[in-house]
Amino acid sequence: MKKIVFVLLFSLLVVVSFSEVYVEDGKVIFEYENETADTVFLAGTFNNWSTTAWEMEYIDGVWIYVADDLQPGVYEYKYVVNGTDWYEDPESPDYVPDPYGGRNSSFELVLVNGELQIAAPAAEAAAEKTSIISGEYEFNLKAKLEEETGFLSDPVVSNEVILSINPDIENTDLELKIGASSSNYQFKVYGMKALWLQDMYSFGAFYKTEVNSKYNFDYENPEESLAGFAIFLNWNNFNVGLDLFSQNDKFKSGIFGSYSTDKYALSALFDTVDATSLVVRADAYGLYGEVDLEDFEFDKVSVGYEKEDTFSVKLKYSNSNKDVTAEAIANYQSFDLDAAVYYEMEEGNFYALKVGGGYEFLESFRIGGDVYYNADENFGYDVNFKAANEEMPVELMLLFGNIIDTADLATFNEDKYLSISMVAEF
Repeated sequence: MKKIVFVLLFSLLVVVSFSEVYVEDGKVIFEYENETADTVFLAGTFNNWSTTAWEMEYIDGVWIYVADDLQPGVYEYKYVVNGTDWYEDPESPDYVPDPYGGRNSSFELVLVNGELQIAAPAAEAAAEKTSIISGEYEFNLKAKLEEETGFLSDPVVSNEVILSINPDIENTDLELKIGASSSNYQFKVYGMKALWLQDMYSFGAFYKTEVNSKYNFDYENPEESLAGFAIFLNWNNFNVGLDLFSQNDKFKSGIFGSYSTDKYALSALFDTVDATSLVVRADAYGLYGEVDLEDFEFDKVSVGYEKEDTFSVKLKYSNSNKDVTAEAIANYQSFDLDAAVYYEMEEGNFYALKVGGGYEFLESFRIGGDVYYNADENFGYDVNFKAANEEMPVELMLLFGNIIDTADLATFNEDKYLSISMVAEF
């Protein structure tokens, strides 16, 4: 008898050995490990407890379902295995009694600073009192290497502190960012927003702060550089928005629209900020393409592919500058590689390329380096070290060599530097 009980308990542990519910990029992701299941469906209050509507996909030993249209609220759910067996989530954020003497898994989806999050259970939330004030302090020291003497000279030190104030008020998204730097010790406003949030709409004012949570373009978001008023509407998979800006004492506007599912998305943006611009973007299964028109003439196009935390590649062509940029990033276990190429199609066919990589060890440290070369036969390099993880309040970065800017490969500084950077969050 004891042997039978042991076998049953062991089998149960195997079935429910791993599960997780979390939010990423505005989508709620359910993960459930059950290697013996033929099919797993996700049933809950979000789909009227249907046993056939939300089929989970088996990927690398884990059953996964991505829900991209859940609105803030409280949800109950269970996993339906092989069409008949119902299992609760053993690591559910919370539980509530079901009508049959058991219990359902449960979680509450809330908006925090305009982003979806899973709320802590009431008991846990009561135990944790979070401050409405957070901050970041950044320190940088850069000294130039004198090649003739081998000594460091001309040290430049910069400091910056930014405070974020986020009052926790129901159905609102409030934020004020103020700060000061060593270039000007007077405090100034970095950004602010005040939004009223409802299930199907939201509106409010902003200053140099992104308020459109569905913005996914490579095109620079005007909300991050201007002040204005915004209103957003959402219904099922549709989202539309209107921004009204003030720029150089002139009235500007932006109109946004998108349709998205967990597999694909189609988005469009029209604004009159710096020019009459139209941007259209399509995403499907990790692939994307984006086309920009300036004053109704073709300006830029970019295409790419991204597999989360593993690999990404991007190709961009600028018609106005007549140049092409390609970038690629790959991660494998503790190793990472990146490469970028810049090519001008006119003016002597100038080109530049950069290749870099690194190795992470002890879950907190990374050592790496980069090399650079361009058509003018300029060669550069750097060696860098980083110490950071989620448990460390301070991030440290050391670099020796050339300062290589991936965003501007056409520009190269032959001088070499020792750079020390530190960022502390509080």
